[in-house]
Amino acid sequence: MKPFRERNPITIGAVALTSVALIAVGAFNFNKLPFLTSDTTYSAYFDEAGGLTTGAPVQVSGFRAGQVRRIELKPDGVLVTFSVADNIRLGERTEAAIKTIGLLGNKVVGITPRGDGRLSGTIPIERTTSPYQLPDAIGDLTATISGLDTGQLSDSLR
Repeated sequence: MKPFRERNPITIGAVALTSVALIAVGAFNFNKLPFLTSDTTYSAYFDEAGGLTTGAPVQVSGFRAGQVRRIELKPDGVLVTFSVADNIRLGERTEAAIKTIGLLGNKVVGITPRGDGRLSGTIPIERTTSPYQLPDAIGDLTATISGLDTGQLSDSLR
């Protein structure tokens, strides 16, 4: 083995810079490294995904607690696999809902912990809610407007 003084300084510099870069990337992204996360993976069936995407937040009581890992179309519906922090206990009757947040319609999975024990299997479709979509909202608005007495409304606005 060569003494340190006789080694190529360019090689030593490249190894040092690469090491520093890897340490910096690891320090800034340590919570995303798969072997350092302390999450538990769960899954739930939904009637429809309604614009939900992989990487979308998972919220428990309004707080971010995990993220959507995978979305698959299955014969029974849409299977959404998501992670939740280990320190959050989900009971055996836990419910899930795809919710719309913000003006741009971003989707999140909202989890409502229910029941005793621990959630051990997939949340069935009976305990999930799909998102409220714009066509549904327009249909409800149309039904509401068609029920208005326009003559009385006109008199009220005078």
